[in-house]
Amino acid sequence: MTSTILSTAQDRPDNILRSDDGRPSEPNIFLSGGKDIPEDLRVHQVADFTDRVKLSVQNRYEHFEATAEVRDVDGRSLRVYGWIYRTYMAE
Repeated sequence: MTSTILSTAQDRPDNILRSDDGRPSEPNIFLSGGKDIPEDLRVHQVADFTDRVKLSVQNRYEHFEATAEVRDVDGRSLRVYGWIYRTYMAE
């Protein structure tokens, strides 16, 4: 099983997803479910689709698993990853 760690808007002050060459990138995944996850952190771009992704939010990781679902967001079809569990970062 492969997993990807996502960067959040907290890491990007302009709140725009960027590709490696600095140009804005198109989001291709939507994170569904979970508690206390801001809506602006639910749409991301990944280079390769993996089985799971994890999102760093404050002092925790939110874990999501790929589903067969596709969701239309702002005119784009995004692959949906559903929330499965949360882990906390060690201090």
